[in-house]
Amino acid sequence: MSESADVFIRPEPGRSAVARLPLKLLAVDVVLVALAYLVVRDQAVRADYAASLHTACASLCSYTPSFSYGILVQYFTMTGNGVSLTSPPTLDWFQVIAVLLVVVNAWHLYSNYVKGGQARNAGSSAPHP
Repeated sequence: MSESADVFIRPEPGRSAVARLPLKLLAVDVVLVALAYLVVRDQAVRADYAASLHTACASLCSYTPSFSYGILVQYFTMTGNGVSLTSPPTLDWFQVIAVLLVVVNAWHLYSNYVKGGQARNAGSSAPHP
């Protein structure tokens, strides 16, 4: 096993891998997960509202609400009576938040473990006699 790979997985002396997890990253992750939960709840409320309209006028309108998804976009669709009403494409905030979560964590992993390990190796590589 090469020494650079060993530095990548070996915790610093006296500190566990959990202790090295920065609180800033944990705080950002908690905020992003909370925002994702709010987005999911918002979509559920919108679908419930449209479903309540469906039950309120069951004899006059029989539209059923649904969401359809693309890459970073979503469409709200009401179908029924042989007609399909689709909203213009809107930004899918859940997918945006998920991408942000992955990017922030990948950046942290790269900057602290891969790039940081290379910097430690470069600083500690003294010529051997």
